[in-house]
Amino acid sequence: MKKSLFVGSFNPITIAHEKISKELIENKIVDYLYFLPVNSNKTDLINIDNRIEMINLIKSEKEEVLNIYDYSKDGFFNYDVLEKINLNITHIILGSDLFLKFKTFNNYLDILNKYYLIVINREFDTNKYIEKEYKDYKDKIIVINKQYDGSSKKAKELLKNKDNNIYLNNKVLDYINKNNLYS
Repeated sequence: MKKSLFVGSFNPITIAHEKISKELIENKIVDYLYFLPVNSNKTDLINIDNRIEMINLIKSEKEEVLNIYDYSKDGFFNYDVLEKINLNITHIILGSDLFLKFKTFNNYLDILNKYYLIVINREFDTNKYIEKEYKDYKDKIIVINKQYDGSSKKAKELLKNKDNNIYLNNKVLDYINKNNLYS
């Protein structure tokens, strides 16, 4: 079974995240998916409990949410987190924005040797970057070139302006409004 870990801040989780996870399962790229909302240096990061709850609102029966604080004191993702998770993960999913920072992860080569990466391409030539920076690991990196409109950043801009939010699932939007998040 191909179990994957979808790593990101999910601040908030968007329809794009939802589509990515569903399509990876439907297209049999992975069989089961764990969302792992992590901390970042973003100043508008809401607490982990709210992000987990929003993901729980949209996940399917082949998806589950993990709490980063069960594996990391500071809530940041690293190789030690992967070792502690111990769920037979085979694939790690990340956006190309996070992939650009991948070499800053501790033990990043160990990650590449042990896991497959699924990189969701966003706004630059990921394949060219892989050829330049990860030539020896090309067979371990799967690039999804489909464009998914609606980043968390765009969703928050619409929330801030009180515009119709086309990037959020209605359940997520209701949760945000009910709990007065991102205001």
